[in-house]
Amino acid sequence: MLRDPTIDLDSSDIEVFGSTKQGVGWNYAGMRSGRVHLASWAQAELPLAMDLMAGNDDVRPHAGELLRRALKVLPTQVCGRPRVRADAGYFDAALAHAAVEADCDFAIAAKRNPAAWRAFSAIPDDAWQDARDMPGAQVAACDYAPAGWPEGTYTIVRRVKIGIDKLSADPRSRRRRTVQPDQLTLALEGDLDHVWAVSFIVTNIPANHHDLVGLEAWFRNHTSIEERFREGKLGAGLNHLPSADPAGNSLWVWAGLLAGALSVMLQALTGLTSRVGAGRMRIATLRHQLLTLPGRLTTHARSLVLRLQPGQQLLARVLARLRALPLPT
Repeated sequence: MLRDPTIDLDSSDIEVFGSTKQGVGWNYAGMRSGRVHLASWAQAELPLAMDLMAGNDDVRPHAGELLRRALKVLPTQVCGRPRVRADAGYFDAALAHAAVEADCDFAIAAKRNPAAWRAFSAIPDDAWQDARDMPGAQVAACDYAPAGWPEGTYTIVRRVKIGIDKLSADPRSRRRRTVQPDQLTLALEGDLDHVWAVSFIVTNIPANHHDLVGLEAWFRNHTSIEERFREGKLGAGLNHLPSADPAGNSLWVWAGLLAGALSVMLQALTGLTSRVGAGRMRIATLRHQLLTLPGRLTTHARSLVLRLQPGQQLLARVLARLRALPLPT
């Protein structure tokens, strides 16, 4: 049976040093950086397509083209209808239309604009359901569809109950921006003891009343692509861009992303899991336990023999599992 692949779109800024770097810019945080624009296959944890942009570039105009390139490298033998998943930085009708034209479904986090807040206020109390694996959160649907978006678009809404004591006094607080403005005003005046932090997901994925909880939980797993960036920066050299040449930096980014992909594929093939529980080892941990090992290569009976230091060796387990794999047909 074909599985529906999830394609995550996201971007991450990589700091650069030196005034001679080309193709970079100052981002919103005041950091001179390049911006990695990535399309990743969520279930396989593998990069599909990437652009390296300046840190002050908007990713939205390029998102549709990046998606089309990502779709070309998906293995059609095992993949069904793809789903495109993206955060609010990709809230754009052009991306939604590009997904539909490419026979994909989409789910994109929406901006909290006045029309979205009006739709939230109109949701009846009995429409809310408890969210999955998120205490205090509830999920509902409304017919809010931004102007110009594809036919069949609707919105999934998540609200999370927050006590007034959890609201920051700083007006720049991110959490305060998730609260309906009128409700925030009443809370700050002391007329409420709690508020709702609200998120909107604009999608065309068909769902009945019971599917909404599952769809919202699936969308929340968009954080898997952030793990690809984290692995690249912590273990594969993507904490900085080294070259003054944009082409050299693009090659550097691909090398870091492929290092993460090789780590994922090696662990999938050999069944390795993290010591702290089911999940992938960090690249740095894998390198320490598998690659940077003392050993000696000797010859015996016209065969090469790898002799490792005494004790339990991860390399020996990995080599045994790789040798046991069936040959490709």
